[in-house]
Amino acid sequence: MTTRLTNLLVIALMGMMTLIAANEVIGRLAEPSPQTAPAVITQPTPRTVVITPVPSTPAPTTTTTAHDVMQADLDQLALDPSVPCQQWAPLALKVGWPVEELHNVLDEMWQESRCLNIIPGDPRWNGGDHGLMQINEVWRNEVEDLFGSWERINDPEVNLAMALEIWRWHDEHRGCGWGPWNRSC
Repeated sequence: MTTRLTNLLVIALMGMMTLIAANEVIGRLAEPSPQTAPAVITQPTPRTVVITPVPSTPAPTTTTTAHDVMQADLDQLALDPSVPCQQWAPLALKVGWPVEELHNVLDEMWQESRCLNIIPGDPRWNGGDHGLMQINEVWRNEVEDLFGSWERINDPEVNLAMALEIWRWHDEHRGCGWGPWNRSC
């Protein structure tokens, strides 16, 4: 009889443990699921920087025209008034012509184009040379390599810049940059 009692006690104990485990499983299933949405990250508020302007006295106002500015630039160069094409001097310097060659480039510009941007369609156009420095079409590939399009040679800035490239190459390789224009060095 003791064995039977022991068996009943074991069965009752196992039943009780099964009920406890079942209660635990049912409790977990009934709980709300944990948060699965992504976290929202907010940037910290930037600090506020206050800039206090420094009071200053207003600069005196003067009216200056573009002509006045150009004339002041030319006056600083101290070019002889007889040098032609001086209106193109600031652009020549802008593209990089050396100041010591400015007189020569302006003289050559006078010889080549009389200071006029001679382009296709101009009655003075000879069919092969373009612009202020009369760049010949033999330089087409170089112009396209440097400036993208042969048509850009008609822009005075590109024309002077290409003339400078030609002058530099001839100065470095042939000892006289003015060779292509038949000008003595």
